[in-house]
Amino acid sequence: MFFSFKIDGDELDKRMGGGVYVGQLFTIFGDNSEGKTLLSLRLAYGFLKNGISITYVSSQMPVREFISFSDALGYPVLNSVISGSMLYITPVFMLRRTRRANLDELINNDRIKEKSVLIIDSLNPGMFRDFEINSYMEKLRKFSENRVVIITANQASLDDATVLRINQLSTTIVTLHSKELGGVKRHFIDLVKYPMVVRSIQQSIPFRVEPGRGLIVEISSVS
Repeated sequence: MFFSFKIDGDELDKRMGGGVYVGQLFTIFGDNSEGKTLLSLRLAYGFLKNGISITYVSSQMPVREFISFSDALGYPVLNSVISGSMLYITPVFMLRRTRRANLDELINNDRIKEKSVLIIDSLNPGMFRDFEINSYMEKLRKFSENRVVIITANQASLDDATVLRINQLSTTIVTLHSKELGGVKRHFIDLVKYPMVVRSIQQSIPFRVEPGRGLIVEISSVS
């Protein structure tokens, strides 16, 4: 079984193999400002449009800022939050606790367990007490059984051993990067480790961002 993230007027799902198979631990790598939250939100919105419930854990934005951000991109999620099909957990919630949560408290929460997709944007060891990468990734890998788990991470902020373990334990890996081409900054989604697909994939997907339209896949690009 796979989860579709198709939306009208958008070819991203076609370029990324037609959907995400259930049971995937899906990691999105990228430096700051390369689009990790953008891609996470695009996937989240696509899942919601296809009737798939999600939990979105953010280490960055409180809920009002996130909803404004999603509206500005053309990926409105307010109604999904109100209806309960999307559960949004904010950094404010995490910081107001008398003590930091551990990962078990998150993934054993009944409201989170009932959702089909868990997105953690981004991997921030400070969000959880007793953080240890092997245990963290192994627990998420197990939690992804019958679900999809997506995490984002900035490799530059992690040590080499942590990045290695993330690569080893992730079933799917996508990397976001940009480069100057003809004096113009171009953005790319690279499907680095993408073993299970519904249809063929495009290994490197060029994209741009437009207000009100979000992530727009470019028709062609010079590599």
